[in-house]
Amino acid sequence: MKRAFLALWLALCLLTPTALADEAGVLTETELNTWLQTLLRSTLNVQPLNAPVGEDALTQDGYAFLYESATLYYNKPVLDAQSVLNAVAVTGESLDMPRGVRLGAPASMLLSAYAWQNPTLTGDESFAPLYTLDRLPQAAYWGLAQRSGDALQSVQCAIHASMGNDHYTDAGVLYTVQDDVVSAIRIYGLSASTDSASVRANLAAVTGGSGKSATAQAQGVTDRSDAQPFGKDDVRFGRLDFLTLTEKGAAVLFGEATDETWAQDAGGQWLHTITCAGASLLFALDANRENPTLESLTLRGDALVGPRGLAAGTPLAAAMALFRSEGSGAVADGAALLYGDGETPPFGTLERTGNDATLRYAAAIPGADGTARTVALHLTFVNGLLAELTLYTL
Repeated sequence: MKRAFLALWLALCLLTPTALADEAGVLTETELNTWLQTLLRSTLNVQPLNAPVGEDALTQDGYAFLYESATLYYNKPVLDAQSVLNAVAVTGESLDMPRGVRLGAPASMLLSAYAWQNPTLTGDESFAPLYTLDRLPQAAYWGLAQRSGDALQSVQCAIHASMGNDHYTDAGVLYTVQDDVVSAIRIYGLSASTDSASVRANLAAVTGGSGKSATAQAQGVTDRSDAQPFGKDDVRFGRLDFLTLTEKGAAVLFGEATDETWAQDAGGQWLHTITCAGASLLFALDANRENPTLESLTLRGDALVGPRGLAAGTPLAAAMALFRSEGSGAVADGAALLYGDGETPPFGTLERTGNDATLRYAAAIPGADGTARTVALHLTFVNGLLAELTLYTL
């Protein structure tokens, strides 16, 4: 029974394999699956440190199961044949990792493992492509280094393996680097998928498309992306629905409030600001403090897991590739127009100052009652890495 359960468990939560020779040197689904299977077997008969897992363990990645060397995020608080692994956060330096790159490893070891095609990190002041491998329609792979000056900040290795019907995996490993050592390792997107247009856009963004650097993109000359523009599916991610989230639901998702304030405007409407670990929410209520409507949601830190696999530490180029860009080179009010006019939804814009940047998207989102609300998504990047995500109504 346990063996059958394990087989089902692994089949449900791991990536779809494809035929690819590992000597290509890129991080493949075969390599990552082998590591995941070993990790899952090591936790099969082990009680998580936070057992029994309850609603307080729910995060944007799923339910957190805490183990000695890693936190595993599942789609439900009970492990059975329907449990799906969404992500893994490595917490122990002793945990064996792909290619031996563990927590605490020097940055030079990380680059040796993945930067053999670009050992000098040739690129611009923020990004350097490590590798790309286009085997579409079967699979595609890419690696990207994020840096500030000479300081390496992160390495992302992405895996897009065919799942059939124009669906591809959208998984990978994100290494965060601080003071020349690997300070965090996150395996993301284990249950996520994307389409071929987005995969091709990712490859183009990493390689620089027509040779334009990230700096040139920020000045209004942007690479084209055929990905879907920001829309209705982007306000629903994980267990969160921006249009319907209640104050009680926020407590379930983000835990008890660490601070809250109330304010009343001239029209008698109440504004309730709730601050939780990694999240801030603003609800508008009527004069009787009833009928709350979520007006603004900000995520940062570990709570920052948003639509299309966006998470804290996502490089700017990778985030841009997830959404539509017409590559027109037009600029309005100092912002590069990705699509639209930058004022009337739908639109997308990019603003950049040095290594910091802001992506802005907006769209009219239909509600359950048939009326549309204009919702905006702001992505704030510090030193080229995603640091804050805000959804709000216009």
